[in-house]
Amino acid sequence: MCKEKNTEDVGQRLDWHSGFEGSLLLSVRKYILDLDIEREHCLSREPLRIDFLLIKKKDGVVVDNDIGRNFRKYNIIEYKNPEDKLNIDVLWKVIGYAALYKSMGEQVDDIKISDLTVTIFRATKPRKLFNKLLREGKEIRKEYPGVYSVLGMTEIPISIVVMDELEDEELIAISVLSRRAKEETIKRFLNEARKYTEPEDKRNADAVLQVSARVNKDLYKKLRGDELMCEALRELMEEDLKEAENMGVKKGIEKGIEKGIEKGIEKRDTQKIAEMLSDGKTPEEIADFCKYPMEQIKKVQEEMLVKG
Repeated sequence: MCKEKNTEDVGQRLDWHSGFEGSLLLSVRKYILDLDIEREHCLSREPLRIDFLLIKKKDGVVVDNDIGRNFRKYNIIEYKNPEDKLNIDVLWKVIGYAALYKSMGEQVDDIKISDLTVTIFRATKPRKLFNKLLREGKEIRKEYPGVYSVLGMTEIPISIVVMDELEDEELIAISVLSRRAKEETIKRFLNEARKYTEPEDKRNADAVLQVSARVNKDLYKKLRGDELMCEALRELMEEDLKEAENMGVKKGIEKGIEKGIEKGIEKRDTQKIAEMLSDGKTPEEIADFCKYPMEQIKKVQEEMLVKG
């Protein structure tokens, strides 16, 4: 999943989209056998890839949490990281994704408009957008804490999820991605994540932690003084810590966790660039679409050539 432009330094770059994807998958993990999740969906016969998640839900299945109750058969999910804007044009663009997807059925009207939903996730409330919609006669309805429906634009149900306002315990993995995550919320996430046994759940929890720990440094430093929370961090970041220690980082758990987070982010960036190069994308396309530095892309490309 590609990152959009943000203002982080190259050395501090955050993989917001992987963190969000991990948090969303954890939020629907109870229903995962009844859902089909697609990434970077192709919207034409040409190589047009759009960076959203598509969740296909089996008929009769209810995803019983504050974001899932609105789901229909085909659900377009868009995530805007804290540096991205959510304005009227972005909203129409995502509606356009849904319209393009609807047109791709194998037969005419194979994908029913009544089977589609659009959900956009954002850290904070898009007040300017909401005010504009209200001035234009649209209705903004608060369905649950942090979940708003936009009525009057299209017959496709539109939800805007304000991640900072979510209260549903099943969505705690999404809540901890906030720059203003609460200490108790992080503690509950760490305790919940320790219970995961499936490798995919653990990987998703790690992706969430990579982002959450970097944007809430002071809170995580405080938690590392808590023996139980420190042990939870050890368990969740075991592989990253081993890698950091192998590189000579042996100055205690605090430094190890910091290095583990940094190496985890760097490793994910490298893997994503390598995958896109293998798919035939040029360095220029990757730099333009995903906002990775050109020097980083070239370095990965050179390493791939050396390895043959």
